[in-house]
Amino acid sequence: MDKVVTLIKKVLEDHKAEDISVIDVSERTPFAEYYVLCSATNIRQIGALADAVIDKLEEKKINYSHKEGTPESGWILIDAYHVIVNIFSKEERERVSIEQVLSNSKKK
Repeated sequence: MDKVVTLIKKVLEDHKAEDISVIDVSERTPFAEYYVLCSATNIRQIGALADAVIDKLEEKKINYSHKEGTPESGWILIDAYHVIVNIFSKEERERVSIEQVLSNSKKK
């Protein structure tokens, strides 16, 4: 697995994210190789997980493009170029059903 994906997954695990999934989308999209998905138990945790991922990327001098969304929206996306991180509330993740959209991709 990609070193950036491994790093992000470890940060999410260390900060108690739930239902972490890594999906290889390299054969389905030209703009990313992996989607990392996780759920948070509440609004505060959504923000804390996003901050922890960004802090670790910056600490390791790994570039990322931008962050979209807010904890209050139930979804934050971090674009780390070849890795797209999606941090959801449980309700928003269920509503969006991104796993279904990517279901033909390879889960890691």
